[in-house]
This record gives sequence, C-alpha cells and structure tokens, in this order.
Amino acid sequence: MKIVVLDGYGMNPGDLRWDALGALGELTVYDRTRPEEVASRIAGAPIVYTNKVVLGRKTIEAAQDLRFIGVLATGVNVVDVEAARERGIPVCNVPAYSTDSVAQMTIALLLELCLHVGEHSRLVRAGEWTTSPDFCFWRYPLVELAGKTMGIVGLGSIGRAVAKIASALGMRVIAYRGHGEGVEMLPLKEVLAQADVLSLHCPLTKENARMIDEAALARMKPGAFLLNTARGGLLDEAAVAAALKSGRLAGAAVDVASSEPIAADNPLLTAPNCILTPHIAWATSAARVRLMDIAVENLRAFLAGKPINAVNL
Repeated sequence: MKIVVLDGYGMNPGDLRWDALGALGELTVYDRTRPEEVASRIAGAPIVYTNKVVLGRKTIEAAQDLRFIGVLATGVNVVDVEAARERGIPVCNVPAYSTDSVAQMTIALLLELCLHVGEHSRLVRAGEWTTSPDFCFWRYPLVELAGKTMGIVGLGSIGRAVAKIASALGMRVIAYRGHGEGVEMLPLKEVLAQADVLSLHCPLTKENARMIDEAALARMKPGAFLLNTARGGLLDEAAVAAALKSGRLAGAAVDVASSEPIAADNPLLTAPNCILTPHIAWATSAARVRLMDIAVENLRAFLAGKPINAVNL
C-alpha cells in the first residue's frame, strides 16, 4: 500500500521519525510539494497526507486510487472535504495535539507585550545598563496583569487552557462562544468593550473573516492588547496596524498572518508595538510528537475499518 506525505518538513524537519507510519505501507515523504506536482505524486496512492498542500475537488476526483486523506494539522481548509465525502474518502485531522503549546505561546506573547523582556535584554547587551546613571531603567511601560480582564474569542480547548493560565495570573476572564467552567460568557460587543487583553482562539470561517476590523477595534478599550494565535484571516491587518499607529491599541502580538509566509507588504510588519512570530505556537517537540502519533493512529483505525477523527463522515 502506497503512502504519500506531500509536505512533511513543516511538522518534521528531521528531529522526528516516520517509522511508525512507514510500518503501515510503502512510505514516500516529500519535504515540500508545489501545486503542479500534486497530481503526479499522489497517482496510485490510496493514502495521502498533507499539511498545507491544497487538495481541491479536481485533484481528488482525478486521484482514482485515493482512499484516505490525512491532514497533519487540526484545520482542514486545505482539503475539499465535500468532494472527498462524495467519493467516500475520510478526511482525518489531528485535533487537540497542540492545546498546551498554543496556550503557552499565547501567554508568552502577552508577557512580552507587558514586560518587553527581549528588548530589555538587547539594551543591556548593548551597554545601556552599564552606562546608566541609575541602578535600573526601563524603556517601555511595565504592565501588571493581575486585576485586568482577559477576553477570549473561542472558548474551545485552547481558549480554556489560556483562560486557566490567565486566571492563575489573577486576571478576570470573559469569553465569547464556547463553554468553560468559571468563565463569564458574554456577547462579542461586551467582550470587546471590557477586555484589557483580547485573545483569539476560534477557527476561520466565512462568517468571522476579518472579524477584528475597524468597527471592532473602535469598540475595544483604548490601550488594550490584541493577541492572535489562531488564524491570520481573523484580522483586518490594515485596521490593526492603523490602531497601533494611532495608539488606540497599546500593542499586538500575532503568530499567524493572512498569507503565509507573511507577505513583504503586510502592514503589521511596519506597525509599532507589534510582535510577529512565524506560526510556531503549535510546533514544540512535544506537540509534534503527539501530532505524529495521532496521525498514525488515524490510519491504523481506517485500515481496521473504524475511522477516527474523520471530519466529513
């Protein structure tokens, strides 16, 4: 049985092993696959894994041997799941593998906005503490989180994990959509109005694309922080950049962009008080080991006639 991984490098740049997946068939792992290479690479393969390589309707319909699509991620927007369903092909994703890692990154970004640890370290190494007339200095306002309000959009597994950490820091937590014990659920307009920190943890859909736009930003507290470790398309990036430049937002930290890799003209690249990281919240070693393990279990379950984590069956 032929197994093809179209873009394995993103999740496994060499520090993990494909042995468990290879034990289930004749495995070929490509680091990356260009759109024009997809059809030839999956020809004759009943089992195909993708992370970010698009498998559209035409590709799925043309792949006559295709029987199983594994997504090496939680989001399945790169696959035409309806086209796969019509052919009886399960599309199996990997849910909840990165919950703790993404929550950890979310709080790391927030703490960097509050304390500017990296920048102060840079200034010390540049000699500014050595030459300071005082025993200490700080270049930015230092923010204490206790007593402030964390607003979460999307109280799923990651949102709940963030809520738990925020509560441990002494923050009041409110949220829009989802459910969580001890968290006050409010309409979005109230979350926007009350949050000192707004953190996004919802999937990207047609309905919520660019949900944080000029109007949403106008409803937020002046001086609030914005965090996005979910999907770049949730932000109107030009509006966020404008809010940072005007000072309405005190700071933003995002691990995702509307197009990835980030475009050279993305307005957030030149916005003040904006931390940008290259979509790494999910990518701790522990999370990627879990991803690999679940991806293998998905195939084992399919081969046993009992598919799991199938989003289209």
